[in-house]
Amino acid sequence: MVKEKAYAKINLFLDVLGKRPDQYHDLEMVMAPIKLCDYLTFKKNKNGDINIKTNVEVTDSLQNNLIYKAIKRLEEKSGKVLGVDVVLEKHIPIAGGLAGGSADAGATLRGINKLYKLKYTNEQLAELGEDIGADVPYCIYNKLCIARGKGEKLFFLNHKINHEILLINPGIKVSTKEVFDQIDMKKITPRKITAMTNAIYNKNTELMISELYNALEPFTFELFDEVKKCKDEILSYNPKGVLMSGSGPTFFVCGLDRKDLLIMKEGLEKKYHVYHTKIH
Repeated sequence: MVKEKAYAKINLFLDVLGKRPDQYHDLEMVMAPIKLCDYLTFKKNKNGDINIKTNVEVTDSLQNNLIYKAIKRLEEKSGKVLGVDVVLEKHIPIAGGLAGGSADAGATLRGINKLYKLKYTNEQLAELGEDIGADVPYCIYNKLCIARGKGEKLFFLNHKINHEILLINPGIKVSTKEVFDQIDMKKITPRKITAMTNAIYNKNTELMISELYNALEPFTFELFDEVKKCKDEILSYNPKGVLMSGSGPTFFVCGLDRKDLLIMKEGLEKKYHVYHTKIH
């Protein structure tokens, strides 16, 4: 039996540089792992089946589950039948902009690699992950990094950000594809990533907060008015820093001490799903 944690991520910076011929967009991001995670357990079975049990319904069919896709991808790569019983304890909001499904896929690639002693390197697993989802290569490593391309080109930042944060999720699911289909490049003003990376290297929290940026926010707001209303309510608490992660709808709040975070949590959790966690 093998156990793995699948850590969620947030985007401290997300810029859209343009559309690619393959219909993806070129991105430039700073991605950071947070302590909120799903838990996965993997056990071999002798009948060669892939069985997935979970505490919440993740997808409408087994074939659409990223855990299933990750195992099938490893079967294709290894040429072996990888019978496995998977138990998923889900805590990361589904379709929340926190790479929850990708995190589960990354944890599955790591877990099955150990369970069946396939001996693939993280680099090889990340390459396999590209076929499953744009965030999966990052989720193999779970390290603070710059991500470019569609998210698969990773440049690790050898620094730690030990900040407590709040995650606020309005309880709706946002389709990443819908948001990217909404993008109008004329409405995006390019931002330089260097100010954010310099803030991280110099441990300058104030500068890091001032450089929080997500080019997708206005497009998600156009599609989902509830997401815009959620941010407006968060702003009523005058947080130092608030940003939508990924394509949304989850926001994170940073730069406040624990007392102020807990006051916000108490006020907002009457209406939203709120998580007190940490960048790590």
